[in-house]
Amino acid sequence: MAAMTTMDTTEAPQIIEHVHKSLTFTPYDTRWVPCSARLVCMGITPKAKGTLQVFEMNSGELTLLSESQKPKGIKCGTFGASSFEERHLACGDYAGMVAIYDLNRQEVPVFSVQGHSAIVNAIDGIGGQSVGNGAPELVTGGRDGCVRVWDPRVSEPVVSLEPDEGQAVRDCWTVAFGNSFNDEERVVAAGYDNGDIKLFDLRTNTLRYETNVKNGVTGIEFDRRDIEMNKIAVTTLESKIRVYDARTQHPTEGMAYLLEKAHKSTVWLARHLPPNRDLFM
Repeated sequence: MAAMTTMDTTEAPQIIEHVHKSLTFTPYDTRWVPCSARLVCMGITPKAKGTLQVFEMNSGELTLLSESQKPKGIKCGTFGASSFEERHLACGDYAGMVAIYDLNRQEVPVFSVQGHSAIVNAIDGIGGQSVGNGAPELVTGGRDGCVRVWDPRVSEPVVSLEPDEGQAVRDCWTVAFGNSFNDEERVVAAGYDNGDIKLFDLRTNTLRYETNVKNGVTGIEFDRRDIEMNKIAVTTLESKIRVYDARTQHPTEGMAYLLEKAHKSTVWLARHLPPNRDLFM
């Protein structure tokens, strides 16, 4: 009988669980607080209230530092438009509100605006953490089909990308900033429930690229947002992952891409590793 061979996985990348924590609510987003051993978890309680919980890594355990409840469930959050000194969290909730919170004083937001007429599905920020050039901005995507770019200092959107009159409203599930390599260039990528992917150029205020991947787009991310567009990772329903080469955009064929089916269920998002942007989870 031939000897059975086994695969040596000791040198392969591995994911090891470091700590496990049970929660009393449904978490929708978790973010590391920049330059700290803290993280913030946000979501919705069984009574449909929003929850923000701040934890700290302490001797291999997660210690709850603070907790606050909000009127509506919180769907998404980002620190991308805040400086390292302030570390303010921008959130989108089930009522369409866009709010920015100081985690040291969570009772009242430092900025709040009715951003959408329905749930804010996704939010991203740029310009606040020395990542990307230009002014600090937020971008939100909602169930109302709108994608809006915000300057946190004013209550009106800088750019509002809305469905044309008479056009069917598609649920925007994900948004991301990219191509912010100088003070003028910046693009927004948006993914929709019908499989549409749209790339908006904020400098020229034009639609730079669009395609349809035939499955709802659950996540989209540039490998690095502070360089000229390079790779864009897209995750969808039906277990599919696409990686687009943004440097090769054909006039009629569009961008070159690689397609993989990596899971047996929906792939909700992809995140590139900061030390090596050729890897993503």
